[in-house]
Amino acid sequence: MRNHTTLFLLVIFMSSCGGSSTVIKQNAFEKGKIEATTVASPEEKKKLDITIAILPFANNSPDKSLDSAGITLADLISAQMSSKKGFKLVERQRIERLLNEMNLGQAGMINQTTAVQIGKILGANVMAFGSFTTLGKKTLLTMRLVKVETSEIVGGVTERGDDVSNLDILAENAARKLSDSLTAK
Repeated sequence: MRNHTTLFLLVIFMSSCGGSSTVIKQNAFEKGKIEATTVASPEEKKKLDITIAILPFANNSPDKSLDSAGITLADLISAQMSSKKGFKLVERQRIERLLNEMNLGQAGMINQTTAVQIGKILGANVMAFGSFTTLGKKTLLTMRLVKVETSEIVGGVTERGDDVSNLDILAENAARKLSDSLTAK
């Protein structure tokens, strides 16, 4: 009986080590013989990096001098996203070249269909695009996330700011929401 207890404790100890599990067959102690199988635990599946292209934001405000702010917002959000794990970003110059080739450089010419086409060409699996507007001194940014493979909208971000001169804060908050919405999927 003492041998059985010692062997049983040894099997339990072995099963608690190294991330593997030990299965003891029913009636394993009959006839003084232990039958046990050790099975390595499956490795956790690695999450694939999300390759995202952030397109310039369309300026929907009446102040057309803010058109360049759409590129600045995309750059700021990209910079914030580049420091987050699990994301790869398409370089803005690559996006800009493609937009110019497709004659979509004008703000507001990008919709869900064109975003998906752009994403396929750039090798992105998620496209982020949207617009911003100013209402008095307030700024409102909206962004849609489209899964390139299926063309479905998989998320969205809305961010409000107190002043158009604080685009960095607006972008930082939008990047955090973007990251959270993509990693929650």
